Amino acid sequence: MIAVKQLHFAGMGEQLRAQLGNDIAIKAFKAGTIPFPDGAIIAAIHWSRVSSEDNDKVLDVPFPGTHSFLIGSRVNVQFMVKDSKKYAATGGWGFADFTGEKPGDKALHETCFPCHVPAKDHDYVFTRYAP
Repeated sequence: MIAVKQLHFAGMGEQLRAQLGNDIAIKAFKAGTIPFPDGAIIAAIHWSRVSSEDNDKVLDVPFPGTHSFLIGSRVNVQFMVKDSKKYAATGGWGFADFTGEKPGDKALHETCFPCHVPAKDHDYVFTRYAP
């Protein structure tokens, strides 16, 4: 596990996200290795966020005013694969997106790299390791 986070998208709702990595990616995150080595794979699972009234009722006794949230439906699963030669045009990263069981098309994948450009100083990776 690399990290877990919550995102709020203006007009689009809330998401809970988990970032996972293979051994190469985890080792690079732990060591602070930038750029990431070839062979690193980062996966991100995104779910909608839903409130849990059942948990709120139970938690309200010891923790009045508590609001609990759970994962809802899975939005998508995304992958980044580091191969500095094969994906040289996109900062050394190949991108994939699966919504449901279906892979995204070429047009969708072409939107991935421009979104990651602001994270260029961290080898195009937004996520930071959460020990």
